[in-house]
Amino acid sequence: MKQILKSYRHLIALALILTVAITGLCLGILTPGGAFLIVGLWQLAQFAVSKRQTGVFFISGLSSEQVEEFEDLVRECAAQVPKFRGQSEKLGRLEKLYDEMHGEVKKLRKSAIGGGSQAGVRWLGNKPFVSDDCAKALTAVLVLDCARIKGALDSMIPDETNRNNLLALSCGALGIEQRTAMTTTEIPVPTIYVPQIIELVFAFGAARQYATVFPLGSGTVKLPRLKAGEDDFGYFGAGAAGMSQSITEKKVTAELVTFTANKAGGLIRLPYELQEDTMIPIGQFLARYIARQLAKLEDKTLFLADGTAGYASQTGVGPYCVANTDYLLQLDAAKTLVSDITLEDLRALRGKVSPAVLANMAANGQTSASYFLHPTMEPLLRSFNKYPNFVVFTNENGKPMFDGWPIHWIGVGATNNGLAQPGTFAAFFGDLSYWYLGERGTVRVEVSKEVFFATDEIAMRALERIDVEALAIDAMATIRTGAGA
Repeated sequence: MKQILKSYRHLIALALILTVAITGLCLGILTPGGAFLIVGLWQLAQFAVSKRQTGVFFISGLSSEQVEEFEDLVRECAAQVPKFRGQSEKLGRLEKLYDEMHGEVKKLRKSAIGGGSQAGVRWLGNKPFVSDDCAKALTAVLVLDCARIKGALDSMIPDETNRNNLLALSCGALGIEQRTAMTTTEIPVPTIYVPQIIELVFAFGAARQYATVFPLGSGTVKLPRLKAGEDDFGYFGAGAAGMSQSITEKKVTAELVTFTANKAGGLIRLPYELQEDTMIPIGQFLARYIARQLAKLEDKTLFLADGTAGYASQTGVGPYCVANTDYLLQLDAAKTLVSDITLEDLRALRGKVSPAVLANMAANGQTSASYFLHPTMEPLLRSFNKYPNFVVFTNENGKPMFDGWPIHWIGVGATNNGLAQPGTFAAFFGDLSYWYLGERGTVRVEVSKEVFFATDEIAMRALERIDVEALAIDAMATIRTGAGA
């Protein structure tokens, strides 16, 4: 990890030095090419110091695509150098800096940063995987945590040679000395790999994809939310008659919403069996299992949390709409099946949210309001494609649409299985970006031998601290099945 950060510092320094040098040069030789150089080098500087946000801020490794983009910028800037030949003695120094920049690109291509082993989550057969280095790091945390627990590593890896090899590999993967690993109380997953686990959560869950992930600066954070019933602006008389009228108060009232970091997570059972060649497979299993379970928990919290202790007093979209019935479409008591939902019900759901949500467009010109449904509802939606409605549901290129509105499949909605499900949330509609997923810190992974002592297994604990809150009162609406007899 030290080598990675060192490479970044080198890139940052080099890019900024180039920017300063070229700016000074172009002040004396102001040509279109000089202007391009300023822009290009500014891009390189921004590229070098850029940060990515996936719930936390961090410096990430470059993917192969980013390395190619970096190389293209360098190549384009270098192409401008010949245009200045003979105009300044500083060009020799400038060309030398370009050579150094090209050298850095070559190093990136050869190193793990550019080669893809630390490039982040990759998809194989429509399944997401973390990089091999991230998988090794997770297994290394397991190995070194066991090493500091008396007798745990000896039981896990009876063969001394294999045990020593795994210890050396684990220390190397985490960039720490072995004696440090034996005495530390907690061995965290390196910061550079945590985002890959979070990215897996993105891949598995809807909460992080469509809600707004907000990093909490402390255990308790307050953010403002507009209250219902704000006054509309109006006129004060026609023409000159309105000039002398007093301006009546038009109020917009806000309230503070408190985010509290709630600890959430669980335990993973691991057998006492580990070999050198299983470091990556076990790490991939751990990363995928942790991410899948955290994603499921976050989705359940966002959509279904009922304000009870089981959800740390958090309230999700569905129960929030029940408490604020303007945003609830409640089916008749006898309609307890998901298939009882009609085309008119799904269309009426759109009228429950604020008109501003319907009119709001994302930067790409597409609406940010969407339906959130369980995938088993697809047959029901297809059944609406008949006269006189014709085609109201499409699913071209894996992009399901209903009445022209996007559909996002979620795993926590009511399933269309033909069984009675009284009082369950079967459909959601609105702009989920107005719901915030507050996150305090990063995912923590620790190991214990005592938890599953009776079954001779190791326990790995994965924890995060989150809170879900609505930052707009009328951005989401839901359909709930009937209560039954």
